[in-house]
Amino acid sequence: MQDPTPTKADVPVSSVYDSFAEKQLLAALYSLICLMGVVGNSSVLLAVILSRKPRTTTNVFVVNLAVADLLSCLNLPIMILAVLSDSREDLLVSESLCAVEGFLLLVCVWTSLNNITIFAVYRAFITRRKNRSRLFNRRRLAALVVTTWLVPFAVGLVPTVMYGFSSYGYDDKLSTCTFSPASEGTGAFSRITTALFYPVQLTVTFASYAVILYTVRQHVGRVDAIPKQPLAVVSGVMSLTSQSRGPQQLVHEEVPGHSQQLRAPTSNLLWSGTHRSLHAHPLPTRSSTDRRQARRQSRRNIDINLSLFLVVFFFVICCGPYPVLLILLGDKSNKVVPFFAAILVSNSCINPVIYTARHPDFKTVIRCILLCRLSKIPMKSAFLRRILSRLG
Repeated sequence: MQDPTPTKADVPVSSVYDSFAEKQLLAALYSLICLMGVVGNSSVLLAVILSRKPRTTTNVFVVNLAVADLLSCLNLPIMILAVLSDSREDLLVSESLCAVEGFLLLVCVWTSLNNITIFAVYRAFITRRKNRSRLFNRRRLAALVVTTWLVPFAVGLVPTVMYGFSSYGYDDKLSTCTFSPASEGTGAFSRITTALFYPVQLTVTFASYAVILYTVRQHVGRVDAIPKQPLAVVSGVMSLTSQSRGPQQLVHEEVPGHSQQLRAPTSNLLWSGTHRSLHAHPLPTRSSTDRRQARRQSRRNIDINLSLFLVVFFFVICCGPYPVLLILLGDKSNKVVPFFAAILVSNSCINPVIYTARHPDFKTVIRCILLCRLSKIPMKSAFLRRILSRLG
């Protein structure tokens, strides 16, 4: 006698959306993220290809972040078609393609978050350490970059090993390409991994930027404590002498939007000058010089604080709601879940603005690219020079 109990796949599934307009709104949000993300992250990669100026050690993480975010945005058209589909029978993309999209989006988004975390740790270390070349050589940087990809890739493969290749697919309730609801255990796996990874990423990122802020403020305090002493010009460099007998200390600091190093030894302070005698050419009065230095220091402090605030703020705002919601909800079949997931993915189009728009190396090059002024790009690469020579 046949068992009359229907299987989970046979039970009719109703959508969580009240109207098709809600699905259109979600699709429009994904479309906007896709467009902005492709333009922004492509500009970052083109800047590195066309100019040698952004090719620094720190920018390895910026490029890796742009690659992950670009792949995330390039996957979104499949998600858009899935959202606009009426049902599994009328799916506008193949289920296999939807499954691949769900896996790739998971890997790319978590790679992006891992990269932001490791980038923060890297900045904290180079801020505290004077000799960073020994701490972060090419092999270690390459290992860090590979790790940002391997961990999400390995975690993403776990459901396929535990529950089969049908772990990813079309979700009939949410109309998205994600973990398949027909596969038992994927929902619990998603909540467990989110609960394990996101708090660690958030804590490490916040702590790293707190270390940077503390180090910079400590460094500024040491600079302000330098007594006013006579200036001397040696070999075309203006030098502030100091009677301190302690060892020279040098703090390197790199913050979002600033590739240049902030250097201020406690035993001397150097900046560019001309080879002239200070006795023949007196400097401005001490009061006016102090006021200008105070204004510059104030602007620099505000810029540093703002840059650090933007990184942490957007990390929490974009990446926080979805993991928290996923952990708290026993059942993710809620219409707000895909919208919060879209906010999480929107971090891929915001990252280029945070990490490059305020960056002096990227800002100039990207402006030339967007305005189609390739001949104005500073420090042209060999590839760009060949293109310009062929164009005449």
